[in-house]
Amino acid sequence: MATLKALMSVCGRLLRGLLAGPAATSWSRLPARGFREVVEIQEGKTTIIEGRITATPKESPNPPNPSGQCPICRWNLKHKYNYDDVLLLSQFIRPHGGMLPRKITGLCQEEHRKIEECVKMAHRAGTLLPTQLPHVSAPPGRKVDIQSVNYTHHPMPTFPLPWAFPLAPSELQRELPRLPEGVVPKSKPQLNRYLTRWAPGSVKPIYKKGPRWNRVRMPVGSPLLRDNVCYSR
Repeated sequence: MATLKALMSVCGRLLRGLLAGPAATSWSRLPARGFREVVEIQEGKTTIIEGRITATPKESPNPPNPSGQCPICRWNLKHKYNYDDVLLLSQFIRPHGGMLPRKITGLCQEEHRKIEECVKMAHRAGTLLPTQLPHVSAPPGRKVDIQSVNYTHHPMPTFPLPWAFPLAPSELQRELPRLPEGVVPKSKPQLNRYLTRWAPGSVKPIYKKGPRWNRVRMPVGSPLLRDNVCYSR
């Protein structure tokens, strides 16, 4: 019954406004739609918070290949990225360096494996941000070599996403990989193995490379990225 009375009152006001003219119907006009910017104005002891209408932002450009099954395919980036494209890789990783699942990134199986391999190579090359390094979990009170420390990925982040807010210096130091106190890493030969397929701890130096016509080369890169374009060569 109350709903019927409210509906009748609204219809009556609309009818009276139409009969009275356009001046009386100004209250029924919808407010201007658009993006508003919150502006704070300080006038003496009075603070005025105003929402000003700003220009509508331009729509995002359409991808050149809308029929692609994943973002990499839709933007024609299938064979055009490598481990040094950190801006592209940072869109598919957690704040601690782990890969996001496919249900969030929308990547196909092939591109997900290639992006994951590029992220591993970027970690070994040291091209990612300090806050995107894997987390080190070392047992307390035990001497652990730097090469034998296991990397553990953090669980899925909760919303709001933690990387949307700046980290305090104490939190930044806590997230950086570090060794237990009193542990001195062993001196090992410095090798250019950033682009190797395997983990740095599992790679051994090749002391005898063989003759010049049959020299043993260190495997570089990954078979998954053999079709990708390398612009540095």
